[in-house]
Amino acid sequence: MSTRILVLGGRRTVQQLQEETDYDVVFAEENMTLEQVMLADYPLDVDFGDWASVVGQVAGVHAQQPIHAVVTGVERLVPLAGRLRKELALAHGITEQSARDCIDKAATHRLLEGAGVPVPRTRVVSGAQEGGEAAEELGLPVVVKPRDASSAAGLAYCATRAEAEEAVAGILAGGRESALLEEYVQGPEFGVFAARTAGVTRVLWVVEGEVGPPPTFVKVGGHFPARLGKEDREELDRLVDRALAAVGLDDWVAALQFTLTADGWRAGEINPRVPGGQAVEMIRSTTGWEPSLVATEAALGRYGEPRPADAICGLYRSIVFEAAGRIDYDASAVGSFQGLESPHPPFVEFDVAPGESVLPVAHPRGGAFGRIVLAGESPEQLARDLERVTAQLALRLLDEQVAEASVDRAHTSCC
Repeated sequence: MSTRILVLGGRRTVQQLQEETDYDVVFAEENMTLEQVMLADYPLDVDFGDWASVVGQVAGVHAQQPIHAVVTGVERLVPLAGRLRKELALAHGITEQSARDCIDKAATHRLLEGAGVPVPRTRVVSGAQEGGEAAEELGLPVVVKPRDASSAAGLAYCATRAEAEEAVAGILAGGRESALLEEYVQGPEFGVFAARTAGVTRVLWVVEGEVGPPPTFVKVGGHFPARLGKEDREELDRLVDRALAAVGLDDWVAALQFTLTADGWRAGEINPRVPGGQAVEMIRSTTGWEPSLVATEAALGRYGEPRPADAICGLYRSIVFEAAGRIDYDASAVGSFQGLESPHPPFVEFDVAPGESVLPVAHPRGGAFGRIVLAGESPEQLARDLERVTAQLALRLLDEQVAEASVDRAHTSCC
């Protein structure tokens, strides 16, 4: 009997499974297009707003031919994957409680602190005035964020009590019952991709990130391998294992964030999914691990094997600006760069077309407007290739007045 995998949302995982494995794939998605229907061995059109209905549909499919694992790269659907694991009586995969404890940042911090993992001091508040009092107690500046947001989504850097109260009020006005205030810690940030199976954690990738200024904290770049000494790296590996155990995550993967402060490591978020954006391309190139396959094997209760890595080093840069204006670049250069030292083609992507408006990196509606990801044999080689790529793109900002309302895009905090 062939192995059967249920994928909840997100076409990339389905594509990777179809291309690189002989697993049968059941693809559950909302309002499926014809193209999505053709992707999977068994397409399942569902309503993710009605979990009881999804469970019933999946149980019917499972009764006809058993499903062996449930996976998803969509964070809001990870608790559903945990519920389906229980309903289908699967031996492996994340639990619904672990998924919720990862997504609820207040619960994450509470569990980590209880397990001896150092974290920033936090407070949960349910009112604006309470938020102002908590901000002063923690010590300004503070960071205010929704409890269920990942990365920098909805995050506000607050230097005054009034700003903290305003940020809390904004989160509550969006329909949430509470907000999270967090001590503002400083230092280089590190992203970790790890898999945990049968109680054993493997750290597969550590990237050193470069973060832009407050209030948006946009990830403006990153280096792999991370420039860490032996002792710092060994301590980071120990903390990753302890953190995942603390939230009960097993037979699953996670993208974790840490800050190396002057007083040592501080754990940030545990996102129970594969990393997004540029990280997937860099992980594939520099480690040989395909994140979607790692996640699937973990949900099956086992470890896969990486293919040989294509490159030794990775470098990414977000396309950000210090001022507002209209972006201009040579779109024909994308995909046809000349004279690069690395044999690995760069990954270049823009979120805006030439002539469209952009805002500064520190603007609340600014952020990253594209990304450049390079893989090669040395940091020096990649630095030179980045200069060549940038020059051939002829990327520039036209010095024009831009109305804030003309930038019709969601804030992108990472590349």
